Amino acid sequence: MDLINKYSKIEEDEFINSLTEESLSNLIDDLCEYWFENNKGIEESEFSFVPWYCFEDDIWRLGEDLRLLLKKKKSFKKSTLIQNTIIGILKNDKYGKGRQTFALLIGELKCDLTKDDIRMFLNDKDVYGHLIISLRKLKIKGFDEKIKTIMNSEKGWIKSEAKKYLDKSASW
Repeated sequence: MDLINKYSKIEEDEFINSLTEESLSNLIDDLCEYWFENNKGIEESEFSFVPWYCFEDDIWRLGEDLRLLLKKKKSFKKSTLIQNTIIGILKNDKYGKGRQTFALLIGELKCDLTKDDIRMFLNDKDVYGHLIISLRKLKIKGFDEKIKTIMNSEKGWIKSEAKKYLDKSASW
């Protein structure tokens, strides 16, 4: 429960200033694992036809909280440890749709992804739409063919993001 108490302070300046790269990295990993193990109920939503597990919602919210935290403590943006932690969460597909905000953090932090990582994420339906946003933000070229296949997605917003990527990548 100490873990959840720590997380409840994530927006407080005093708590943010007390964090080190290592303590934030550990908090991210520990929270994701805690929620995965202890929060497996399914959430009902009138906005989504795809069920979300409660842990996915918690992890998604953590990614958004991290985005806000990183605006307050900019030194973490350049932290290789924090970037590797975020990439590690994104690689862990057991966290499902909760990883979407972590895919967006890739662009926010200017994370250094390998081509193999990018290919893997572009094959992951839980996160590929959000990753395309980050790839466009980072001006990462070389994935036009894969993104053209994603344009056939059933989700309009993903088609739109894929089109934006393809339009922009032609000028990079």
